[in-house]
Amino acid sequence: YQDLLKLTSMKYIIFDIDGTLTDTTAIDDHCYTRAIEDCFGFKDFETNYGYYQNTTDSGIIDQLCRERLGRTFTEAERDHFITHFCGLLQQAYQEDPATIREIAKAGTVIETLCRQEHYSIGLATGGWRQSAHFKLKCAGIDVSACTASFAQDALARQDIIHATIRKMNEKNVLDTAPPGIVYVGDGVWDYLTTQQMGIGFIGIANRKLAHLEDIIRIDDYDQLYQHIGLYEERIK
Repeated sequence: YQDLLKLTSMKYIIFDIDGTLTDTTAIDDHCYTRAIEDCFGFKDFETNYGYYQNTTDSGIIDQLCRERLGRTFTEAERDHFITHFCGLLQQAYQEDPATIREIAKAGTVIETLCRQEHYSIGLATGGWRQSAHFKLKCAGIDVSACTASFAQDALARQDIIHATIRKMNEKNVLDTAPPGIVYVGDGVWDYLTTQQMGIGFIGIANRKLAHLEDIIRIDDYDQLYQHIGLYEERIK
């Protein structure tokens, strides 16, 4: 009975990072493109990353390596790429700290939700673990209480979200995930993934999502609470 009560009262809220918690999409794309050129020597590849089958840091280089080299990347190549990519991000941030900023109120939202007894908060990003933590740290967002999965966990965004849900189940000692999971993201690929998975989606209002109808779209994080049933508790 206690397990059933816990399952029915628990809510999972999972966040993307780039463009959702951190205002980093532009610098991330710039450094990622340069890292591909520097580490793999690839030229003239598609830099509209929504083009790729898996719009994740691991999925994009997997596809490029298969197309150009006839194989996926090795673990050593991946680790070298991550180190170089993070170095480029660090250099860009040192030159101009405005390149990595918090999406307004994102840190407060994470902090508030993590304090709620019946909410479990997760992260599921197509970015690498190391680069994600660097950007979050620069933006001043504490995610130490969140359960997270990254590009190392899977190539496909759907599988990364599934990995986070599995980890959240383990953390909350639940055999199955509670109903009503919500993913908060900023990309069309985020929305399409949640549609495939049958979970809820809340979009950060931007041009990428402007053409989508019948979705919950917020342009201020204060609006998030009312959509996840925490409106009266937001000041706790």
